[in-house]
Amino acid sequence: MDAQVVSVSRRTDVPAFHVPWFLKRLEEGFAEYRNPFSGKLHRVSLRPEDVRAFVFWTRNPAPLLPHLGRVEERGAPFYFLYTVNGYPKALERAVPPLDQAVRTFAKLSERLGPGRVRWRYDPIYLSKETDAAFHRRNFGRIASALQGSAGECIASFADMYGKVRRNAAKLPGGLRPEEGELPARKALLDELAEMAGERGMRLLACCEDALVGGPAGKARCVDPDLLDRIAPLTGGRLPLRPTREECGCAASRDIGAYDTCPHGCVYCYANASPEAALARYRAREAERALLG
Repeated sequence: MDAQVVSVSRRTDVPAFHVPWFLKRLEEGFAEYRNPFSGKLHRVSLRPEDVRAFVFWTRNPAPLLPHLGRVEERGAPFYFLYTVNGYPKALERAVPPLDQAVRTFAKLSERLGPGRVRWRYDPIYLSKETDAAFHRRNFGRIASALQGSAGECIASFADMYGKVRRNAAKLPGGLRPEEGELPARKALLDELAEMAGERGMRLLACCEDALVGGPAGKARCVDPDLLDRIAPLTGGRLPLRPTREECGCAASRDIGAYDTCPHGCVYCYANASPEAALARYRAREAERALLG
């Protein structure tokens, strides 16, 4: 089997909440996940010879920071996709405060280098209270705080899946989601991209090709170019394998489980509800190969 990229994880925040489980999986050399549609159980090898690189997705890598040496000992390079949104608490119930997130981001970037820590301002959530003016102010202050620690920012607009609409319906009226027209979304993203550029960053649009162009580029979260730099592959590049329409990601295997992240973000596609995720998180067993 060729060495593969392991995504940790689009389904949950492993660095924030599941470090003991992940370290146990490294020790035993495999993890399992269940296909959410078919229910079929899959196994992913985590043996050093089978992992080309890890891609960590997180809002709070602080619990993993003391253990990065153990990951490095495995011989597989890694990088982080680190979400910092700075939204009202009603939207993100249990994420770290912005000043704490900025400090952790700077610490991680200093440890790994800014090229291996990419900021996600994602999703861009539109409502009466979080309108374009809010995002210009909010993005600007975060970008200024992360200047020098981040070289790229990945952004997309919130997708209104059924579960997102159900959870958002419980919000106060001013925070109910508004999708916005494409020209307005493009104009906002271009403004944010220009603000990012003024601070030495590139802004890249994720899974929304209509927003690419002008100052905004196309995101590849599981980035074949970055992987080629940190984990060169003998015999050519990884193939692209989009996870959804207009995705630019390289092929990877994702470990983790839905409904196991208690950050409580109302717009999250990975949880049926914040309450369900918290209950399943509390019932987890770190010794199991299958999370959740």
